[in-house]
Amino acid sequence: MAVIDTNVAIERLRRGAEIDESITGVTFVEFPRVVRYPRFKGDVLFPNLDDYLLAHEIQEKLLKRGTPKGFADLLIAAI
Repeated sequence: MAVIDTNVAIERLRRGAEIDESITGVTFVEFPRVVRYPRFKGDVLFPNLDDYLLAHEIQEKLLKRGTPKGFADLLIAAI
């Protein structure tokens, strides 16, 4: 299963391209137009508790390396 980030969904919509991949709940909130886009054929994946826990684990590792990331990117990665 492929999942695309918000910036990719925006670019595809601007070009009028088909979106076969899924998006996350993050993109669903950041770019609501995508779910009404007639060429969007993917699913919307909403995070569950395990996704939040995995995002937390990833962030802890990144903090130890000195390279923390933003919440949305961590959650998308976890999903």
